[in-house]
This record gives sequence, C-alpha cells and structure tokens, in this order.
Amino acid sequence: MIKRRQGNLQKMMKTSLLENLLSSIRERLPAKTNLANYLSEVLILGRESVYRRLRGEIPFTFDEIVKLSLHMGFSLDNIVGSKKSENALFNIHMLQNSDYYDIYVNKMLEYGRLFREMGNSFDAHARLAVNTMPYFLHIPYKNLSRFRIYKWLYQNQKVKINENFADFALSERILQTHETFYADTQKIKDITLIIDDNVFWSAAKDVAYFQKRGLLTVEDSRLLQSELLDMIDQMEQMATTGVNASGATVQLYACAVDLEASYLHFEYGENQFSQVRIFALSAIDSFNEGLCQIQKQWIESLKRYSVLISESGEMQRFEYLNKQREYIHKITDPAIEAAAV
Repeated sequence: MIKRRQGNLQKMMKTSLLENLLSSIRERLPAKTNLANYLSEVLILGRESVYRRLRGEIPFTFDEIVKLSLHMGFSLDNIVGSKKSENALFNIHMLQNSDYYDIYVNKMLEYGRLFREMGNSFDAHARLAVNTMPYFLHIPYKNLSRFRIYKWLYQNQKVKINENFADFALSERILQTHETFYADTQKIKDITLIIDDNVFWSAAKDVAYFQKRGLLTVEDSRLLQSELLDMIDQMEQMATTGVNASGATVQLYACAVDLEASYLHFEYGENQFSQVRIFALSAIDSFNEGLCQIQKQWIESLKRYSVLISESGEMQRFEYLNKQREYIHKITDPAIEAAAV
C-alpha cells in the first residue's frame, strides 16, 4: 500500500513538472510554430523522441530543460513551482544567450502578463525610481526604442562595429511586441515615478557618442532629439494634470541625488514583485516578500531627496523640465560631444 502511494505521488510530481514545463514553453513559443518541430530543432532530437517526452513516456533531462530555459528565457523556478519561494530570491536574466532577440521578446511578453495581472487588481500600485528612461515612457517612440536596442547590441558586439543606425531595423515581431507591451503597461492605474536628474543628460551623451563615431547621421540625431523633446512634453502634461494618457494617477518626483540603478516595485493584491535594472536591458527580478518590502521602503525613502512636481511645485517642475530640454538641445553641441567620449 505504501509503495503504491509513493508511486502515485511520484507520478503526480512528474505530471506537474511536465505540465509546468510545457506551459512555460507554449507561453513563449513563436506564433504559428509547431511545438514538436521547435523542440526537435532546439534539442536536436528526432520527432519520435520529442513525442515520447511530450506524452510523458520518458522525462526531459535536466540538461534539456536548462537548454530550453536559456533559449526561451523562462526561470527554472517556475518549472518546480518555487517562483515565489523563500529559497529562490532572484530570477536573473542576463540576456547572454546567442539568440538575443528571442529572449528579449519573451521577457517583454512575460512582463506584459504581469502588468495585465496587475490591471485586474483594484489596489495595484507601481513604484519606480529610475536613472534611465523607463520602458513605458520610451516604448511608444519608434526611433528611441530602436536606438536603445541598437546600443545594447553594439555594446555586446552583436551588430557589426561599423553598422550604421540607419541600416539597423527591428523585426515586425519586436515591433508588435512593443505595441502589446505598451498596451499592457497602460493597465496600471496608480504610479509613483522618481526620476534621476541625469536621465536625459545620459540619453543626450549616448546620441552624441554614436554621432561622433559616425554611426548616426545628422537626420537620425534629429529624429532622436525630436522624440526626446516630445517625451519631455508628455512628461510635462502628465506632471501638470497628475494623470497619464491612459488616465492613471501619476506622482512624479524630481530626484536631487544620483541613483545608482533603476529600482522597480509592483504591488497588487497580496502579491509583490521587485526589479533592479542592470546591464542596459537586463534585470534582477524577485517575488520574495521580504526583499520586495525592502525595495518598496528604499524607493519610498528616496522621496526625502526628491520634489513632487506633479500637480504641485510648479516652479520646480518648470526648472526641472527646462533643464532636461537644454540637455537634449545640446545633442549636436561640441561640448556635449566631448563629454560623451
């Protein structure tokens, strides 16, 4: 009797692990892609071997699961059901796999699902303290989004060293992912945003550097400059009214101290999620309750060094935003080009 129960328990555990694995794979499988063909290609297995794994007749090996995790960008914690456990604090995605685009898209879709889940919670709140442009601000701008990915790939030597920005194009899949992601971010209805004074200065130096390298044409620089100025105008509208384009309440703070990194904290119902942005487009994520609470407290503490410029602090808002405009207007200025080297 005991052996039979143990056997049934082991069978249930194997079934659960297989279901979790296949669920993670299907969520990230490119549209109109045959699952068996995809697994056969990635794992270099015959179709019959793949079908036997899908039917649960033989298990996926650990090496196979790790390979799929790296290729598709899901966490092993999700497979064993410990996504929010005390033992698995971090989901680290360094985006160092050879297929950068696939992992980038999969992570964007994963975050989109999180935002949709938050949108279903009446008490959801997003807190961000950023030293770079947050996604929900720059994603609507086609050239800025393209430039950010271009810079990231260039730094990681995934584009040719002399490949001009004008020749760099994003696939339709990525463009569609950006549209979906932006729509998902609009479901958050309560946002606290603390923004570093150097966000736009840093963006201006990036543009100036690539312009000096001869990888940005004058026309490209002007397009980026125009979109950055438009973004500042949108921020001013958001700060003046206290709401963004989707009607979400926004508390915008201008931070007087430099932030070492970008910190994010999301709270919805009984759930929390925290993130520290690192290495350009990479991040360290955690659902751990204790760690999330520390992140929340840290972001809240930064208000001590910041000025609320949404629906108040009119003079401070005017000075802060005009200062950001000055940074952007100086993109073609020799002084900023020198500082970018």
